[in-house]
Amino acid sequence: MLRVLTRCLVNIFGIIYMNNRFLLLALFCLPFTTQAAVLQAEARAATKDEAQRQALSDLANSIFVNIQSESLSHVEGSGKRHDELIIKSSSDIPLIGADIKCASAGQEVLCKVSLDSGKSLVLYSRKLSELSAEISTLDARIGKSTGNERYGLLTQVLTVIEQYEKYRAVAQMMGAPQIAAPSRTRSDTEAQLRELEKAAPSIELAAKVLTKGIKAEAVYIYPAVPTNSHEVTQFGRAVRDRLAQNITTVDSPDKAKAYFKGEYELLDNGINLSYRLLDTNGNTLETQVAMLAPAAYQGLQVKPSTLDFDRLLHEGVAVSSDFHSQLTTNRGSENVLFDEKDEVELLVKLNRPGYFYVVGHVAKNSENYSYLLDLATADTDRRFVRYVNADDVNKWLSIGKFEASAPFGVESLQLIATSDDPINRLPPHPFDKRTELYLTASNAEQGITKTRSLKPKRTESDKVYQGETVLMFTTMAKNSGDAK
Repeated sequence: MLRVLTRCLVNIFGIIYMNNRFLLLALFCLPFTTQAAVLQAEARAATKDEAQRQALSDLANSIFVNIQSESLSHVEGSGKRHDELIIKSSSDIPLIGADIKCASAGQEVLCKVSLDSGKSLVLYSRKLSELSAEISTLDARIGKSTGNERYGLLTQVLTVIEQYEKYRAVAQMMGAPQIAAPSRTRSDTEAQLRELEKAAPSIELAAKVLTKGIKAEAVYIYPAVPTNSHEVTQFGRAVRDRLAQNITTVDSPDKAKAYFKGEYELLDNGINLSYRLLDTNGNTLETQVAMLAPAAYQGLQVKPSTLDFDRLLHEGVAVSSDFHSQLTTNRGSENVLFDEKDEVELLVKLNRPGYFYVVGHVAKNSENYSYLLDLATADTDRRFVRYVNADDVNKWLSIGKFEASAPFGVESLQLIATSDDPINRLPPHPFDKRTELYLTASNAEQGITKTRSLKPKRTESDKVYQGETVLMFTTMAKNSGDAK
């Protein structure tokens, strides 16, 4: 990752310090930058619009992986959230100044998109200045307001803060120097909103608060997830189902013109639930907050069941700028929930020709193990390894469909991709008659560790590329987590 650096030139100008202190101070803070970073992605599809959309999505995803990997290292052991950790998913990434070039590739269209920090950082800085000024203006108005006006201004400034933090995160990832926080913080604003709100006695009432004034159509609603977790709980599904009764929705992220994403924080006196409306370019259009009394979610699972496993799975993902892979479902890769008997389709994309295999991890109350996923029909270990040739690079490839069925709970997939054949590096996988699977570990956390320890160590002299991606999803019975 390339960054803008400011270095102290003490070693070079030590003699000048002895004779002229003022000159040293002038040079002491002299900044210089590394070479401009250029981020790239490409995609192939049947139409130009689809190829362009996928290329932009892939670029946002690669930026998200970098930001998420870096941000997770700042999470305290207690799981406490920090204000700077606001990038929730790849669809939240705002892209400014991206160059797009498309050309015919046989019967398909190939689109390449690039983001040059030398060009884009100026645009990001300008946007951050505008947002910072808007926050300061709203902050001054909030200080003089009361009642309904104060509540409206607080929700308005929360939306602007969300935008500011997203642009700041991307700018810093691209090499901008440390950027100061705005005059008002997210945590302070949310606390002031909670003071003005009465705790909703039901999820139904909270859903009305969250959707009040929203006129968007073709909205895909994501289940709310707990802070610092990727797991969908019964409470998260209940919230999604109630929200869907108040706005016009679609059943797939690919069909959406806007996204409604939420998260919640479990407090001593209830749940603080927030949802934000996003456009397809990652801009936050609206932010809504609701407080729920404990009676509203009585009997529903609200705490994630796999928090430690979740953190282990996502914190250790290896980030590679030259070789990356993606793993998704027919319902996306974020806050993924499948109900009983829903069809689950898994899709993979690589940006270079290469091989991949997938290790599944089951972390449920009744089951806990890791296994190799069958990807082909074969009598040997070739059933677990698949090759992506040059013609299929940057295209989504289906690797299987199945029906969501019992036992329900959290499942995760860990995809390992390499430019060389990994057939001899697969984790040991004896066949288990009870599960009828090729198990790699009798414990999911051990399975993650074992898989990562088998990845080849790349050196500067070799030509071996490697990448990793992970996906967590939840399956539930139809009668669990019904909203109140």
